[in-house]
Amino acid sequence: MKKRIFWKDIQKSFSSSFGRFLSIMLLLLLGAFALTGLKVTTPDLQRTASHYLSTHKTMDLSVIATAGLSKDDQKELRQIKGATVEFDHFADVTIKGTDKAVRIFSNSKKLSTYKLVSGHLPKKSHELALASTQKGNYQIGDTITFTQGKEANLKQTNYKIVGFVNSSEVWPTKNLGSAAAGDGTLTAYAVVNGSAFDSDFYTIARLRYDNLKNLNPFSDTYIKRLNNNQEKLDELLEDNGGKRLKVIKAGLQSKVNASRSLLAVSKQQLKQKKAALLYLSGEQLSQAQQTVLKAEAKITENEINTRKAQDKIDGLEKPVYSTHTRSSSPGGQGYSTYESISKNISNIGNIFPVVLYLVAALVTFTTMTRFVNEERNNSGILKSFGYSDSDVMKKFVVYGLIASLTGTILGVIGGHYLLPKIITRNVTTTMTISSPHLYFYWSYTLLAVGLGLLSAVFPAFWVARRELSEKPAQLLLPKPPMRGSKILLEHVGFIWRRLSFTQKVTARNIFRYKQRMFMTVFGVAGSVALLFAGLGIQSSLGRVIDNQFNHLTTYDMLVLKNNTTQSNINEVSQFLKSNTVSNYQEISSQNMDVMISGQKEKKTISILATNKNDFESFIHLKEAKTGKKVILSNEGAVISKKLAAYYGVQKGDLLSFKDENGKKRKIKVSDVVEMNVNHYLFMTNKYYREVFNENPSKNAVLVSLKDGSVKNISNQATKLLAMKGVSAVSQNSSLIKMVNTAVNGLNASMAILVIVSILLAVVILYNLTNINVAERIRELSTIKVLGFHNEEITMYIYKETISLSIFGILLGLIGGDCLHKVIISVMSRDTVYPTAVDWYVFVLPVVVIIVILAVLGWIVDHRLKMVDMLEALKSVD
Repeated sequence: MKKRIFWKDIQKSFSSSFGRFLSIMLLLLLGAFALTGLKVTTPDLQRTASHYLSTHKTMDLSVIATAGLSKDDQKELRQIKGATVEFDHFADVTIKGTDKAVRIFSNSKKLSTYKLVSGHLPKKSHELALASTQKGNYQIGDTITFTQGKEANLKQTNYKIVGFVNSSEVWPTKNLGSAAAGDGTLTAYAVVNGSAFDSDFYTIARLRYDNLKNLNPFSDTYIKRLNNNQEKLDELLEDNGGKRLKVIKAGLQSKVNASRSLLAVSKQQLKQKKAALLYLSGEQLSQAQQTVLKAEAKITENEINTRKAQDKIDGLEKPVYSTHTRSSSPGGQGYSTYESISKNISNIGNIFPVVLYLVAALVTFTTMTRFVNEERNNSGILKSFGYSDSDVMKKFVVYGLIASLTGTILGVIGGHYLLPKIITRNVTTTMTISSPHLYFYWSYTLLAVGLGLLSAVFPAFWVARRELSEKPAQLLLPKPPMRGSKILLEHVGFIWRRLSFTQKVTARNIFRYKQRMFMTVFGVAGSVALLFAGLGIQSSLGRVIDNQFNHLTTYDMLVLKNNTTQSNINEVSQFLKSNTVSNYQEISSQNMDVMISGQKEKKTISILATNKNDFESFIHLKEAKTGKKVILSNEGAVISKKLAAYYGVQKGDLLSFKDENGKKRKIKVSDVVEMNVNHYLFMTNKYYREVFNENPSKNAVLVSLKDGSVKNISNQATKLLAMKGVSAVSQNSSLIKMVNTAVNGLNASMAILVIVSILLAVVILYNLTNINVAERIRELSTIKVLGFHNEEITMYIYKETISLSIFGILLGLIGGDCLHKVIISVMSRDTVYPTAVDWYVFVLPVVVIIVILAVLGWIVDHRLKMVDMLEALKSVD
C-alpha cells in the first residue's frame, strides 16, 4: 500500500508537470541529436569511402610520365616490394562536333576497377563503356565518335557503347577537373579495351601497397605511411627522366644522322650530275638541268627538315615522372573534396554540438533544481508519512532518469540514422560513390547517455539530498523569502527617482532572483551564439567564391605554353593580340609539392613570377591584415596567408623548404597576402633567379577576355588547346565550380544545425518562462487582486524577461562572433574562409529571439488569464 501510494505520487509528478518533463526531454534530445549526429557523420563518411575503395582495389599511388613509361621503367616499378603494380593507358579526346573533353582509360584488371552500372565492360577494341553520368545523353548500342587531341594515341575514333560505369578514382558527376582536350574541362570518362591504344609505352602505373590495405584511408597512420611510400617512390624515379631523355634523343639522333648521311650522298650525286652537264648539249642538257634544279630543291628541303629535326632534339625537355595520391591524380578532385568536407564536419563536430549540449545541459540542470524546490512541500508530506530520505530522493531520480533517457535515446537514434543520412546524401549527391553506409557507435551513445544523466539526474540527487536534510516540519513550510537589500541602481539617485513603480519592481526582481537572471541571460546568449555561429559559417562559406574570384584572382584563364618551335609561339601570340583578348600578362608558373613540418601530407604551392612589380589586373595582391595593395620586391617573395601560417612565418622572416629535387631553398617573406583558395608564392623574375639559380621560363599567360561569359571562356579555351603551342588551359569558371561543390556540401550541413539551434532556443525560452511564471504565481495573484489589469500583470513579469533577453542577445552576438571565428579557424585547412559575415547574420538571431519571446508572451498572457487567483493565494501552512 505504501509503495503503491509512492509510485502513484511519482506518476502524478509527471502528469502535473508534463510541460517541464517535455522540455527536459527535448533539450536533451536536441543535445544528443547534434552531438552524436556530428560525431558519427565523419566516421560514416570515411567508412563508406573506405568500403568503396577497398571493393574496387583503388590505387594508393600512381606514376605518370610525360613521355610514357618505358620497359625499363616498368621493370623498375615491378621490383617494388610489398606493392601490386598495374600499367595502363589513358588519353584525353573530344566528342566530335563539340568542345566536350572525355578521358579514355584502358580497362584495368587488378587495380582501380570500375563499378558496372549497366551493360558490360568492353571486350573488343571498338567497344566502350561510358561514365554513368552520360546515361541521359547516350544509350547502350549508340556509336560515339571522338576527335583525337595532340597526345592521344587511339587506333580508331568510332566506338560502340556497350555499358555504363562508375570510376573508383573519378568521383564527381560534374566538374571532373582539367583536361588536355576540348575546352580544358573534363566532361566525362570512358573505358576501352587495352588493345584500342596504339602505343608501346604505358601512360600510367598504379600501385597498391600491402602496408596500407587494412587502414582507414583518412587516418593519420595511413597518411604517414603513404607519405613514406611516396618519398621512396620519388627517390626511385629521381634519375629516370635523365635516362629516358638520353634514350629518346639517341633514337631520334640516329634518324637525323641517317638523314644527314643520305643528304651527303645526295649532295655528292648532285655534284656528279653538275659535272656531267659539261658533256651534254641540246635537249639532253635542258633535261639534265631540270633534273639538277629539282635535286637541289629537294636537298634544300631535306636540309631544312634535318635542321628542324635537330632543333627539336636539342629543344627536348627532360621527361617528368610525377607521383600522385588519390586526391592529386587526374580527376581526383572529388576524393579531395570528399576528404575536406568530412574533416571539416569533424572539426565542426568538436565545437558546435559541444557548446549546444552545454547550453541545453545547464538549462536542464536549472530546471531539475527548480523542480526539486517546487516539490519541497510534497517531500515534507512523504517524510512525515514515514518514507525514508532515499525513497523520497528516488522520486526525483526516477523523474530525471526517465526524462533524460527518453530524450537522449531518441536523440541518439536520430543522431545515428537521420542527421548523418541527410549530411552524407548532401555530400555525395554530386558524386558517383556508393550510397552512404550508416553505423552504430556505442562510444558516442554512452557519452550522450552519461551527459544526459549528469544533466538531469545529478542535480535532482544533489539538491534533493540538501533539501531532505531538513526535518519534515521545515519542509512543510515554504522557504522564507530572500532577505531584501538595495540593488546598485538604487544608489544612483538621479536615475532611480525617475523610474516608475513597475520599472523599480522589475529592476529589483531581476537582481533578487540571481540564479534565474543568470540562466535567462545564459540561455538567450547561448541560443543567439549558436544561431550566429551557424549562420556565420554559412555566410563565410558563401563569401569564399566572391572574395577569391571577384576580388583577388580576376583573370579568365591561365594558359600554359609549350614553347617548342617558333611557329607554335607565333600562333599563341597571334591569339593573345586578337580582338577577343582584353588583356594578358606573360608570367612564369610552376607547381611544387612540398612537405611542411607539422602537416600530415604534402601541400601544392603555386609559384608565379613576373618581370613587373605586380600582376596588374589579373591577381590583386592585398595585405592580409590591412587589405592594402602589395607591390612585388626584388628583395623577397610575397606569400599567401595560409601558407605563412603553415610555416609559422610573417613579414620579414626567412622561409626554408626543400623543393621536389630535395634542394633546400630559402625565401625572404616580403609580405603576406590574402588568398582564400590554394597556396601561392609571388615574386619577381630577378628574385626567382636568386632563389632557384635559374631563369624563370615564360611558360604561362594570364588572360582576360573582352567577353567574360562562361560560354565564351569555354570556346576560347577550346581554340587554345587545339594549338600545338599550348599544353593546358585553366579556367577560373571551372575552379569556381569545384570550390562551389565543397561549399555546398558544408552549407547543407550547417542549415540543419541552424534549425536545431532555433528549436533549442524555443525550448530554452519556453522552459525559462515557464519556471518564472510557476515560481511567482502567488506574487502575480496578489497584484491581480490589488487591481492590476491582465496586460499589466503579463508585462509585470515579462519586462524582466525582455530586459534580460536584451542583455542575453548582446552577449550572444559577442559570444557567437567568437564561436564563429573559432570554428572557421579549425575548418580552414587549404581553403581560407573569411571571418567577415553578412548583415543578416547579426539580424536573424535577434529576430528569431524576438519572435519566440512574442509568441511566448501571448501564451503567458493567456495562461495568466486562466489562473484561479484565490486558489493560488491559499496558504501552504
